Amino acid sequence: MNRLYYSPASPFARKVRVAILEKGLEDRFELVDVATSPLDTDPELAARNPLGKIPCLQCADGRVIYDSRVILRFIDSLGDEVRLYPDGDAAFDRLTLESLAEGVIEAALLCVYERRFRDAAHVSEAWLDGQAEKITRALDWFEAHVPEALDDRFDAAAIGLACALGYLDFRQPIDDWRTGRPRLTTWYKTVSERPSIVQTRPN
Repeated sequence: MNRLYYSPASPFARKVRVAILEKGLEDRFELVDVATSPLDTDPELAARNPLGKIPCLQCADGRVIYDSRVILRFIDSLGDEVRLYPDGDAAFDRLTLESLAEGVIEAALLCVYERRFRDAAHVSEAWLDGQAEKITRALDWFEAHVPEALDDRFDAAAIGLACALGYLDFRQPIDDWRTGRPRLTTWYKTVSERPSIVQTRPN
Protein backbone atom coordinates (compact mmCIF):
# COMPACT_ATOMS: atom_id res chain seq x y z
CA MET A 1 0.00 0.00 0.00
CA ASN A 2 1.24 3.48 -0.90
CA ARG A 3 1.00 5.98 1.98
CA LEU A 4 0.36 9.64 1.16
CA TYR A 5 1.20 12.15 3.87
CA TYR A 6 -0.96 15.20 3.32
CA SER A 7 -3.07 17.98 4.81
CA PRO A 8 -6.62 18.66 3.58
CA ALA A 9 -5.86 22.39 3.23
CA SER A 10 -2.68 21.96 1.17
CA PRO A 11 -3.19 22.78 -2.52
CA PHE A 12 -0.09 20.76 -3.40
CA ALA A 13 -1.46 17.69 -1.64
CA ARG A 14 -4.85 18.32 -3.20
CA LYS A 15 -3.31 17.97 -6.66
CA VAL A 16 -2.12 14.50 -5.72
CA ARG A 17 -5.45 13.48 -4.21
CA VAL A 18 -7.30 14.69 -7.32
CA ALA A 19 -4.91 12.73 -9.53
CA ILE A 20 -5.46 9.55 -7.51
CA LEU A 21 -9.22 9.91 -7.91
CA GLU A 22 -9.00 10.72 -11.61
CA LYS A 23 -6.87 7.62 -12.17
CA GLY A 24 -9.24 5.48 -10.10
CA LEU A 25 -6.47 4.35 -7.76
CA GLU A 26 -8.08 5.07 -4.39
CA ASP A 27 -7.69 1.45 -3.27
CA ARG A 28 -3.91 1.63 -3.70
CA PHE A 29 -3.32 4.65 -1.44
CA GLU A 30 -3.62 5.20 2.29
CA LEU A 31 -4.06 8.86 3.24
CA VAL A 32 -2.22 10.01 6.37
CA ASP A 33 -3.34 13.44 7.59
CA VAL A 34 -0.42 15.23 9.26
CA ALA A 35 -0.28 18.62 10.95
CA THR A 36 2.76 20.50 9.71
CA SER A 37 3.85 24.07 9.04
CA PRO A 38 7.08 25.93 8.21
CA LEU A 39 7.60 26.42 11.96
CA ASP A 40 6.46 23.03 13.28
CA THR A 41 7.20 19.84 11.35
CA ASP A 42 5.52 16.54 12.14
CA PRO A 43 8.24 14.08 13.27
CA GLU A 44 6.78 11.18 11.26
CA LEU A 45 6.82 13.34 8.14
CA ALA A 46 10.31 14.69 8.78
CA ALA A 47 11.62 11.13 9.11
CA ARG A 48 10.55 10.55 5.51
CA ASN A 49 11.06 13.96 3.93
CA PRO A 50 13.96 15.98 5.41
CA LEU A 51 12.25 19.17 4.24
CA GLY A 52 9.17 18.31 6.30
CA LYS A 53 6.90 19.25 3.41
CA ILE A 54 3.70 17.73 2.10
CA PRO A 55 2.73 15.93 0.02
CA CYS A 56 5.11 13.09 0.69
CA LEU A 57 4.58 9.59 -0.63
CA GLN A 58 5.95 6.40 0.86
CA CYS A 59 5.59 3.88 -1.93
CA ALA A 60 4.54 0.30 -1.41
CA ASP A 61 8.10 -0.84 -2.16
CA GLY A 62 9.54 1.41 0.57
CA ARG A 63 10.77 4.27 -1.62
CA VAL A 64 9.88 7.79 -0.54
CA ILE A 65 9.19 10.54 -3.08
CA TYR A 66 8.09 14.12 -2.57
CA ASP A 67 7.08 17.26 -4.42
CA SER A 68 3.61 17.08 -5.93
CA ARG A 69 4.87 17.09 -9.51
CA VAL A 70 7.17 14.13 -8.88
CA ILE A 71 4.37 12.24 -7.14
CA LEU A 72 2.01 12.93 -10.04
CA ARG A 73 4.51 11.39 -12.46
CA PHE A 74 4.64 8.32 -10.23
CA ILE A 75 0.85 8.10 -10.10
CA ASP A 76 0.68 8.40 -13.87
CA SER A 77 2.99 5.38 -14.17
CA LEU A 78 0.49 3.17 -12.37
CA GLY A 79 -2.00 2.88 -15.22
CA ASP A 80 -2.55 3.88 -18.83
CA GLU A 81 -6.33 4.17 -19.02
CA VAL A 82 -6.24 7.80 -17.85
CA ARG A 83 -3.04 9.71 -18.61
CA LEU A 84 -1.88 12.77 -16.69
CA TYR A 85 0.98 13.52 -19.07
CA PRO A 86 1.33 13.05 -22.83
CA ASP A 87 4.26 11.33 -24.49
CA GLY A 88 6.93 12.93 -26.65
CA ASP A 89 7.52 16.63 -27.22
CA ALA A 90 3.93 17.47 -26.28
CA ALA A 91 4.87 16.75 -22.67
CA PHE A 92 6.97 19.90 -22.47
CA ASP A 93 4.01 22.16 -23.24
CA ARG A 94 1.92 20.46 -20.57
CA LEU A 95 4.75 20.58 -18.03
CA THR A 96 5.11 24.31 -18.69
CA LEU A 97 1.39 24.86 -18.06
CA GLU A 98 1.66 22.76 -14.92
CA SER A 99 4.61 24.86 -13.77
CA LEU A 100 2.70 28.10 -14.36
CA ALA A 101 -0.22 26.87 -12.27
CA GLU A 102 2.24 25.73 -9.61
CA GLY A 103 3.68 29.24 -9.54
CA VAL A 104 0.25 30.67 -8.78
CA ILE A 105 -0.04 28.36 -5.79
CA GLU A 106 3.45 29.22 -4.58
CA ALA A 107 2.84 32.98 -4.81
CA ALA A 108 -0.51 32.65 -3.05
CA LEU A 109 1.04 30.57 -0.29
CA LEU A 110 3.79 33.15 0.22
CA CYS A 111 1.08 35.79 0.71
CA VAL A 112 -0.65 33.58 3.27
CA TYR A 113 2.59 32.92 5.16
CA GLU A 114 3.57 36.59 5.14
CA ARG A 115 0.39 37.46 6.99
CA ARG A 116 0.31 34.36 9.19
CA PHE A 117 3.87 34.25 10.48
CA ARG A 118 4.79 37.92 10.76
CA ASP A 119 3.56 40.42 13.30
CA ALA A 120 1.11 42.81 11.68
CA ALA A 121 3.56 45.69 12.10
CA HIS A 122 6.20 43.86 10.08
CA VAL A 123 4.12 42.55 7.19
CA SER A 124 5.68 43.74 3.93
CA GLU A 125 3.07 45.23 1.63
CA ALA A 126 5.70 45.44 -1.12
CA TRP A 127 6.23 41.68 -0.82
CA LEU A 128 2.49 41.02 -0.94
CA ASP A 129 2.11 43.30 -3.96
CA GLY A 130 4.93 41.50 -5.75
CA GLN A 131 3.34 38.10 -5.22
CA ALA A 132 -0.07 39.45 -6.24
CA GLU A 133 1.43 40.74 -9.49
CA LYS A 134 2.79 37.27 -10.28
CA ILE A 135 -0.64 35.75 -9.67
CA THR A 136 -2.34 38.40 -11.77
CA ARG A 137 0.01 37.95 -14.73
CA ALA A 138 -0.40 34.19 -14.65
CA LEU A 139 -4.18 34.36 -14.42
CA ASP A 140 -4.30 36.86 -17.26
CA TRP A 141 -2.27 34.45 -19.37
CA PHE A 142 -4.64 31.60 -18.57
CA GLU A 143 -7.61 33.83 -19.34
CA ALA A 144 -6.18 34.51 -22.79
CA HIS A 145 -5.36 30.88 -23.55
CA VAL A 146 -7.91 28.70 -21.71
CA PRO A 147 -9.51 26.41 -22.72
CA GLU A 148 -7.56 26.07 -25.97
CA ALA A 149 -4.23 25.53 -24.20
CA LEU A 150 -5.69 22.72 -22.12
CA ASP A 151 -7.39 20.98 -25.06
CA ASP A 152 -10.37 20.09 -22.88
CA ARG A 153 -8.22 17.52 -21.10
CA PHE A 154 -8.20 17.17 -17.33
CA ASP A 155 -4.58 16.15 -16.96
CA ALA A 156 -1.80 17.25 -14.61
CA ALA A 157 -1.77 20.80 -16.00
CA ALA A 158 -5.53 21.20 -15.65
CA ILE A 159 -5.49 19.64 -12.19
CA GLY A 160 -2.81 22.13 -11.15
CA LEU A 161 -4.81 25.08 -12.44
CA ALA A 162 -8.01 23.88 -10.78
CA CYS A 163 -6.24 23.47 -7.44
CA ALA A 164 -4.59 26.89 -7.82
CA LEU A 165 -7.92 28.60 -8.40
CA GLY A 166 -9.49 26.62 -5.58
CA TYR A 167 -6.73 27.81 -3.25
CA LEU A 168 -7.34 31.42 -4.27
CA ASP A 169 -10.98 30.95 -3.30
CA PHE A 170 -10.03 29.22 -0.05
CA ARG A 171 -7.39 31.65 1.27
CA GLN A 172 -8.23 34.76 -0.79
CA PRO A 173 -4.70 36.22 -0.94
CA ILE A 174 -5.85 38.61 -3.68
CA ASP A 175 -9.08 40.36 -4.65
CA ASP A 176 -11.65 38.30 -6.55
CA TRP A 177 -9.70 36.60 -9.33
CA ARG A 178 -12.84 36.15 -11.44
CA THR A 179 -13.22 39.85 -12.20
CA GLY A 180 -12.34 40.46 -15.85
CA ARG A 181 -11.69 36.76 -16.51
CA PRO A 182 -14.94 35.26 -17.85
CA ARG A 183 -13.30 32.42 -19.81
CA LEU A 184 -11.26 31.25 -16.85
CA THR A 185 -14.31 31.58 -14.60
CA THR A 186 -16.40 29.42 -16.94
CA TRP A 187 -13.66 26.81 -17.21
CA TYR A 188 -13.28 26.59 -13.44
CA LYS A 189 -17.02 26.38 -12.88
CA THR A 190 -17.14 23.39 -15.21
CA VAL A 191 -14.20 21.47 -13.72
CA SER A 192 -15.39 22.25 -10.18
CA GLU A 193 -18.25 19.83 -10.77
CA ARG A 194 -15.89 16.89 -11.27
CA PRO A 195 -16.20 14.39 -8.38
CA SER A 196 -12.44 14.54 -7.75
CA ILE A 197 -12.62 18.30 -7.19
CA VAL A 198 -15.76 18.13 -5.07
CA GLN A 199 -14.36 15.37 -2.83
CA THR A 200 -11.07 17.17 -2.17
CA ARG A 201 -12.43 20.67 -1.59
CA PRO A 202 -10.90 22.16 1.59
CA ASN A 203 -13.23 23.27 4.36
